[in-house]
Amino acid sequence: MKAFCLMTVGRCGSTALMQALRGFADIATPFKDISCADDELLHPKHVRAHASEYQQLTGRPVESPDQLMQAFYLHHADANYAGFKSMPNRHRHYEEFVTTAGLQFIGLTRRDIPSTVASFMLARATGCWRRDGGVQRQSLHFDPQQHGKSAASILVYVMRSIEAIRVIPEAINLTYEDLCREDFHSRHLDDFFGRAIRLENPRPPVHGSSYVGNWPEFLAFLHSVGEPIRNDPDP
Repeated sequence: MKAFCLMTVGRCGSTALMQALRGFADIATPFKDISCADDELLHPKHVRAHASEYQQLTGRPVESPDQLMQAFYLHHADANYAGFKSMPNRHRHYEEFVTTAGLQFIGLTRRDIPSTVASFMLARATGCWRRDGGVQRQSLHFDPQQHGKSAASILVYVMRSIEAIRVIPEAINLTYEDLCREDFHSRHLDDFFGRAIRLENPRPPVHGSSYVGNWPEFLAFLHSVGEPIRNDPDP
């Protein structure tokens, strides 16, 4: 069995990529076993429920996140491939985890940091975390007094997560912008899975101005509270 973990920041196509992977019969993911819509095995809100379900599936005690991961891979010991989605802040011993022997990491980030932050902001405001791409029907009017603390916190999270993913040894690194291209191709990704891996319905990334109506003010705020953001594509 080839074990993998999709390590991502969030808001950058990870759900769509996991959907594409689990479309293959020989690639096992948590979604195929239990109620785990995003294949995020270690989500803090659901980790206890997931542990209980894999304890039943394996017949072994599952009392910690590490044991939950072990139970997942054990349950699919006979599969060709098995993996789940995660994020750096889900792992207490992150540096140790990303050097696990025999575990292939796939890093997925987004070059457009401001749009990533804006996507998080709107998802929090609307409670809608799962989308199929395309322009948002709703947008947020950014108010520094009301939203500033949250925006600054998300910016720090995004930038720290990107750096944590970039230093994973021997990872297959992808970006949301490339993943959304109709001609997307990653030789390392295809070689690992032994086939072409593509999104089912690739669409161009949505620019942050679709999420935040007063985009210039939002962007100026991000620059004022964080280190310079190099990637700010035009809408």
